[in-house]
Amino acid sequence: MPNRRDKEPPPPKKRPPAFYWWTLVNVLALCLAVLSWLLCLHVFRHPEIPRNYEILRKLHRTTAPLPLTELEAPPGESADPRAFYRRYAALSQEDLAKFNAALMRNYLTNLREPKLIQYAEGNYRVDKVRRLGEDDLFHPGFAVRAQAMVAPDEFTEPAPWPVMIEYLFPTSDEKAPGWIAPGDILSVAKYPNCAMLLHVNRTDSGDTPVVCMTVVPIAFGAFQAGKDRTFKLQAPMELNPAGPLPAFPPAAEN
Repeated sequence: MPNRRDKEPPPPKKRPPAFYWWTLVNVLALCLAVLSWLLCLHVFRHPEIPRNYEILRKLHRTTAPLPLTELEAPPGESADPRAFYRRYAALSQEDLAKFNAALMRNYLTNLREPKLIQYAEGNYRVDKVRRLGEDDLFHPGFAVRAQAMVAPDEFTEPAPWPVMIEYLFPTSDEKAPGWIAPGDILSVAKYPNCAMLLHVNRTDSGDTPVVCMTVVPIAFGAFQAGKDRTFKLQAPMELNPAGPLPAFPPAAEN
């Protein structure tokens, strides 16, 4: 005998109630809103990430460095090569990466964190000079790479110290890069130079680590190159945080 149940149609499937879809749509919309909010927060809080900075540029939310004068430059701590070496020679690469991100973020936001401002001082013997291009942090301008020269005491001649400086000069003067040559002594002082620390790199190629500091001026005006030549420093109109730092290839440090 055939089973009566075999002839009966299957029971209709239960459909979810109408409020189910309404709730699902609202939950998805809420998740998207939270995700968008977190993404926007990340973009605005971390302009040092090149992708974020490009988004802010398209939104017209980036600002160029302020054209400050020496008297308008914010106060900050200054350090000579020995002090910089003590601070950064022993830091791990992870700590340096975090520190560099904070320095770049402060520079791109026009120095909102004054506690991060450190001015370079000391005497440095020029090693290399090159013009800055579109792929660098800013242009026009040029970069000077120099080795710190330190006298252990007042009776000893200055000798090379395991600290390098990269000084980025924003200027439209085409002749200026030729006025600073390898072998020249670059004297850097807190005032009038106002050369702020922007990036720190450490090379562990030998027994003694080498610290390389990249500095940029945050006050603009005339810069003395030698005894009788000056050129004008100008605040960059645009910045490119994707530009390589250090500005010279690491192989140049050997």
